[in-house]
Amino acid sequence: MAYQVLARKWRPKQFEEVVGQTHVTRTLQNAIKQNKLAHAYLFTGTRGVGKTSIARLFAKAIRCENRKPDFNPCLVCVTCKDIDSGSSMDFMEIDGASNNSVDDVRSLIENVQYLPTRGTHKIYVIDEVHMLSTSAFNALLKTLEEPPAHTIFILATTDPHKLLGTVISRTQRYDFKNVPVDILTVHILKIAQAEGINFSSDKVAKKLAELGHGSVRDALSIFDQVLGLSGSQTVTEDSLSQALGLAGTSALKDLLTSILTGNSQKTSAIFQGLVAENIDLKKLCDQILDSMYLVINSIDDQKALYQDEIIAENALSGVTIAELFWIYETLVKDFSWGLATLNPEKVVLILLQKVSLRRTILSGEDIKLEDVPQNVGKSEAGREVRTAAPEVPAKTWNEFIAYLRQASPALGSNLEHGNLLENLNPGEKPFLVKLAFPETASVFFEYLEDKEVYARLKNHMADYFELSVDDIQFKTQLMSLEEKKDKNFRTTVEIDDELKAIEVEERRQKILNDPFVKEAEKIFNSKIDKIILN
Repeated sequence: MAYQVLARKWRPKQFEEVVGQTHVTRTLQNAIKQNKLAHAYLFTGTRGVGKTSIARLFAKAIRCENRKPDFNPCLVCVTCKDIDSGSSMDFMEIDGASNNSVDDVRSLIENVQYLPTRGTHKIYVIDEVHMLSTSAFNALLKTLEEPPAHTIFILATTDPHKLLGTVISRTQRYDFKNVPVDILTVHILKIAQAEGINFSSDKVAKKLAELGHGSVRDALSIFDQVLGLSGSQTVTEDSLSQALGLAGTSALKDLLTSILTGNSQKTSAIFQGLVAENIDLKKLCDQILDSMYLVINSIDDQKALYQDEIIAENALSGVTIAELFWIYETLVKDFSWGLATLNPEKVVLILLQKVSLRRTILSGEDIKLEDVPQNVGKSEAGREVRTAAPEVPAKTWNEFIAYLRQASPALGSNLEHGNLLENLNPGEKPFLVKLAFPETASVFFEYLEDKEVYARLKNHMADYFELSVDDIQFKTQLMSLEEKKDKNFRTTVEIDDELKAIEVEERRQKILNDPFVKEAEKIFNSKIDKIILN
């Protein structure tokens, strides 16, 4: 018996076997159950997601002579077998790409008028219906809107936007989804188990599903191709990569890591090694973009990137989010023209070096080897060099306020509404602290006049500045608004607010002046409208 490819062998025969299109199959089963069949259906979606398979399954379920209680076809009656064998007079599957003329449609319209030879319905499936000519569509419109009661049309297309609005309005439209990777992975593993095929790890099956890009047929076709190369019933990462001309996980991880860490020499070495292995250049570019997408999409869960071997653990050290977006946008734009050049291998290599050296290029600097710091571990005499210990800075009032916020929040929050009139001098005795409060903060001034509060404050100061309580003296005063203005006196709170405002503005300017943001503005011909800082 001739070998049957997996995509055909595992074509669904029951509605429950359809992968990832439950929203469509359930609706069609309910239509049969309630006897509410439309005269025309439109199935849209990318290739290999089940449009034609469901059209055939739906046709069999409608025409089946011994339909099951769950409204699936029995698959054993004459009607079901005729549809499977392609010999049914009442089920016609037409290829819109090769039967797209007005004469082909007129022939179909003439045939529509005849009653079915068996059963209650004649069903016409027109695949790739968008390929019909405009005149063919116009000839079909009247019949499509008011077909005979015994006729059902099922139109399938990958490009619904190419259809006339008058055609779409005459049909019930069902949009087929791309099958998610996790669902496709489970389907592949189920088929592998039934076929006696093993995967070296579930990651290989997942990679196979990812390469299908949401298409069940594409994934199974790739599966067949890999099995043909391996010559065995075990699929490994190496056999998958070799069969499809892909870079291995380890090599791709090293390449992406070298790009992110700015190691242009390593980037070149890895890329040239992959080219020497005859890796498909376009697929390599796709792999790099897919990996960069995963990095950006998983930026909040970097452990997953390391566990899935997308990048090394140090790869994102010092890399900003703006950088990641710039790298991705630049590669998307540059790969498109680089692959179309006369020497794409050299161009792609230069493009990868460009993003590796992004910081140097965008800063306008040049690489000077003599400016690279030398890693010298000893002095000229060969002796270990010891540096002097740095001087310990004197403790300041602001540092004391910060300490007090932790040790006594109530005291700290009160003191910050005033400030020193003179700098502290812990070396003098007595240790004099001159404090002032603006008259608008008189409540905080009065709070410190309490004897118990005053005693607690002196104890905290003695502990922090390592002084005796008896050596500490306080002088406090209220300051009018005019005097405050004349002396340019500001409270600790006011100074903190000013510093925070300056810091926020510096962060805004840093983002606005980031070379990657500037480059992104050029690419999209736009300006940053709003910046939200946490």
